[in-house]
Amino acid sequence: MSKKYPEETVSKHATVRLPKGLLKAIEEFLESEQAKKMGFLHITDVATAAVRDFLKSHGYYPLEERFVIINHDEKGVKVFDLQNRRTADVYIKPKGIWCALCMKDSCEHIDFVLQDRESQTLIKRKRMEGWNLPEI
Repeated sequence: MSKKYPEETVSKHATVRLPKGLLKAIEEFLESEQAKKMGFLHITDVATAAVRDFLKSHGYYPLEERFVIINHDEKGVKVFDLQNRRTADVYIKPKGIWCALCMKDSCEHIDFVLQDRESQTLIKRKRMEGWNLPEI
């Protein structure tokens, strides 16, 4: 006898059955300070985050835009970080690239800027002028 799944409904949610051992581990995690700090309150919060992360890591979940370029100029790029709700000023200088938000010369904001075509054009031009910038 094969199992029959319910017909598609209007709800945006579906019931998922978890093995009891996994459910117990999630419940124990939810009692921890770490879970509270991370904002997890319910079993569904943990299960949803775990499944989303798994699918993203395998390329099956649409990646949300995290960064948005606000503007470019000769000094660098202003990037809005949607996750942190902060603006990162990524400076392009003769001695390298610097993120004023992270206070680092290597971070996610810089990685994002290095993928942007307009920024790549600026960096290539500055490299030809002798600036110590990453090769793109």
